[in-house]
This record gives sequence, structure tokens and C-alpha cells, in this order.
Amino acid sequence: MCEHAGPEPAPEEVREALLAAHGPSRLRLVGSVPSLVPALKVLREVSEASLPQARELVRKLSHEGLVGTLPEMEFLKARLQLRGVHADLDR
Repeated sequence: MCEHAGPEPAPEEVREALLAAHGPSRLRLVGSVPSLVPALKVLREVSEASLPQARELVRKLSHEGLVGTLPEMEFLKARLQLRGVHADLDR
């Protein structure tokens, strides 16, 4: 059980344990996206990435997808959907 809560990322040892126990999840954008600006904004908000880093994350999200724990990818998917960006989650 993990008692971690809050907006900060989970401690690395918790993240690694989740990945080992449940495997990674992959999040990808669905279909064509008329503008990547909403996705850039979400990624900058949730990861505090610089603009070039956020662009690289959106590129990955558009192609091979972003990989992480299921809670991380569900959180990101929900934030993207709030901005009208549709994404698909593979477990």
C-alpha cells in the first residue's frame, strides 16, 4: 500500500515498485490533432517542462506514446481531456 498523496510525483522507489508489479502503461494521442498547443500547455503544467522539453514530449505522445505507471498516465489523460485533447491508454 502507498500512502503518497498530493500533486508531486511519487517517490522513485514507489514508482519502480508499481512498474514492477503492474507493468508500464502507454498513452498516445488519438487521431489528428488540429493544434498541439493544448497538449503543450498540459505537459508544461504537469511536468514543469521547458517549451523545448514539452515539444519533445508532445512529439512522443503523438507517435510512440509516453510510458509510465497507470496512475501517471490516467492523470495525464484526464488533464488532456479537460483541454479537449483525446488520448488512448494501453495497459
